[in-house]
Amino acid sequence: MRQVRFLLVAACAMAAMSAHAAWPDDRPIEVYVGFAAGGGTDLLARAMTPFLQKHLGGKARIVVVNKPGASGEIAYSALSRAAADGYTIGIVSTPSLLTIPIQRKPKYDPASIVPLARVIDDPAMFVVAGDSKLGSLADLVRQLKGNPEGVSMGSNGIGTNGHMAALALQQVTGARVNHIPFAGTSQTKTSLLGHHIDVMAMSTTEFTEADRASKDVKVLAQLGNERRPGLVADVPTAREQKLDITISSERGFAVPRGLPPEIAKRLQDAIEATTKDPEFLARAVNEARGISYLSGAAWTQHMATQRGKFESLWKLASTR
Repeated sequence: MRQVRFLLVAACAMAAMSAHAAWPDDRPIEVYVGFAAGGGTDLLARAMTPFLQKHLGGKARIVVVNKPGASGEIAYSALSRAAADGYTIGIVSTPSLLTIPIQRKPKYDPASIVPLARVIDDPAMFVVAGDSKLGSLADLVRQLKGNPEGVSMGSNGIGTNGHMAALALQQVTGARVNHIPFAGTSQTKTSLLGHHIDVMAMSTTEFTEADRASKDVKVLAQLGNERRPGLVADVPTAREQKLDITISSERGFAVPRGLPPEIAKRLQDAIEATTKDPEFLARAVNEARGISYLSGAAWTQHMATQRGKFESLWKLASTR
């Protein structure tokens, strides 16, 4: 009986070693994206995919799989249930990764998702249609205070950076914000251009070259600590406009808990190499503006410092 057990254990070990040896050449790696196509998270995944394949080497193939809805929770739940074998990874985004467990009991164990590497630190912006009568952040605040229900602000979902930006505006001004959540930034922008909402909160990397050249949209305020070079240099930050609001979306990769260390290391190395790849930086112009790499361990530590800020904003939302 002991010999049979030994043989079974040995067979399982050999099978695991064989699987690790074959990775990532034998089948595609899926990257789960929790938002609709066309948003910042999706664009980052698709921009990085060919370069991740390049830096993983061999026959590595990566496929982006969109699982939009519930501010990323659908994708996070799927990622948490996936086998920890390197064939399923995800792009996760804060605030949503941190705010979902603050809002409600999630449909997954947050500890089952392990950050692998941060890629982007992407401040939000307040944006209006090009023909909007709102020309500044001060105009928006006056309008909100005068008729809060008459001003709608769209975002890419409950608990996302756009939602947190709306709550931060509410916190510092005392004016109620009529927040309208969507399944992704592309849907929010469509609604803004169709004049179904008055304002949207979006990430700086989602403000494309076409947006910069167009008169269809205009930026009222950047919500970073300082103006983002190469974006809209003439648009001041909220702090420059006397409102202490800083909200950013941090995006990067995560894996199911239990991923073999050697696979995790190869993935993390490929991600870091991509963020430094001259060809990637030249092609992914918008994403390159937000590159701010952190290892999984460093990002996890940083997230712990951010959680309190989001808890405070969510408490505000629940009391209004």
